[in-house]
Amino acid sequence: MKKIIFLFLVVFSFFSCEKEKGDDPQRHAGRTMLAFFWADNSLSSNLRNNIQTMMEGLQAVKTSATLLVYWDGSSSDSNWPMPCIIEYVADGKGGINGLSKETLDGMMNTTSVDELINIGTIKKQYESQTSTEKTVMKTVIADMMDAYPSDSYGIIFGSHGSGWLPTISGRSIGQDGGRYSSNTALIPELAEVLHEVNPMKFDFVLFDACMMGCAEVYYELKDAARYIVASVLDIPAAGFPYATVMPFLYESDIEGSLKTVCKHYIDYYDYNGWGTISLVDCGQMEPLAQVTRQVLLSNQDNLANVNTDDLQQYGRTGVSFKGISYDMVQFVESLCGGNVPEEFMQQFDKTVLYKGYTPHVASSIYRIDEEHYCGMGMYIPNSLTSSKYLLWNNYFKSSITWYSVSGWAETEAIWGAEE
Repeated sequence: MKKIIFLFLVVFSFFSCEKEKGDDPQRHAGRTMLAFFWADNSLSSNLRNNIQTMMEGLQAVKTSATLLVYWDGSSSDSNWPMPCIIEYVADGKGGINGLSKETLDGMMNTTSVDELINIGTIKKQYESQTSTEKTVMKTVIADMMDAYPSDSYGIIFGSHGSGWLPTISGRSIGQDGGRYSSNTALIPELAEVLHEVNPMKFDFVLFDACMMGCAEVYYELKDAARYIVASVLDIPAAGFPYATVMPFLYESDIEGSLKTVCKHYIDYYDYNGWGTISLVDCGQMEPLAQVTRQVLLSNQDNLANVNTDDLQQYGRTGVSFKGISYDMVQFVESLCGGNVPEEFMQQFDKTVLYKGYTPHVASSIYRIDEEHYCGMGMYIPNSLTSSKYLLWNNYFKSSITWYSVSGWAETEAIWGAEE
C-alpha cells in the first residue's frame, strides 16, 4: 500500500512539474528593459550605436539585468537583415551573454559596432513586416515579454517622432521605410497596444524620439504606463546617453531614478547640442485634463484674444511642424489674463515631476525661454484653413482623446473654422 501511494506521488509530482515547466515559464525578479527600434530610416546607424552604449550601461549594472531589443532595419543590414528580437543579459559583474567584462572591454576598444552588438542572442526572427502596424507592434511586444517573463517592464521607443500628429503630415512615432515613407505608428494605436499586452502597466515609457512631450501623447498613454520620459523639442540624433543612464533604468525607485536619467540627459547635451526633457506621472493626467477643462471653459470668452505668436512653440524642425505644440502653462497664463490659477498650477506640478533644458545652446532654433518653459507642450486648435491645419484639426478632433476631455470640444464655436 505504501509503495502504491509512493508511486502515485512520484507520478503526480512528475506531471505537476511538467505542467509548470510548459505552461508557466519562470518569472524573473526585477525589471526587464525592452527597446523597440524602428530602424529602417535615416537613424539606423544612430540606433545601432545606441545598442552599443546600452551594452556599456549594462556592464555597470550591479545585479543581473536583461535588455531585449526589437530591431527592424534595412533588408541590407549586415547584422539583422530580418526583423528580430535580440537579447542581452548582464551578469552584474560587467559581463554580458557569457562574455566576461575583460573580454567585452577589449572588444569595446578593438571591434566595430556591428561586431560588438552581434554578441546578442536572437530570440525570435520574423519575415519582413511593417513594424508600425498595430497588429505587428502588439505581436512583437508580447513576444518580447514572453521571451523573458518578468515582474515588471520599462520600454524605450527609438526612431523619428513628431508627437501626436497624423501619419500624412507627420509621423507620430516611428518610421518604417525611407524618408518619405507613410509607414508610421499612431499614438492612439500604440496606447492600445501597450495596454493590451500589459494591463498592469509598464513602469515607464522612454521616448527616444522627437517632440513626444505633449499633453496629447501623455494623456493617450495614461492607462499604459506609470511614467513617461519625453522631450517637447527634437532629440539629437545620437539619442540618450545610455552608457550613463542605463543602470538607473533598472532601479526600484522609479521616480527618483527617472529624474536622474533626465538630469544626465540635460548634462550630456549642455554645451554639446541642445535638449529639453520631462518626467510625467501618467496617473496625474486625468486630474490635469479636468482642471485644464475647467480653466478653458471658465475663460472661453478670452480664447479668441490669445495670440499664439506670443507663446513659446516647440515645433522647431522647419515650417512643417510649426504649431504642433505650445507651452501649456504659458497658454493658460495668457488665457487667464496673466495669472495662472493656483488650482491649475498645483495639479500641473503634481503631473510634471521633472523639467529640464540645456541653457547653453548656440543655435537660436533650440533656445528656450526659461520664464515660459513648463516642460509640457499642448496643441492649440485654430480657425486657419490651410491644408496642414485642416488636417491637424480634423485628426485632433476625430482621434486624439485630449480634445474631448480638456475642453476644446466645447469651445470649437470660438476657435473653429467657419463652415
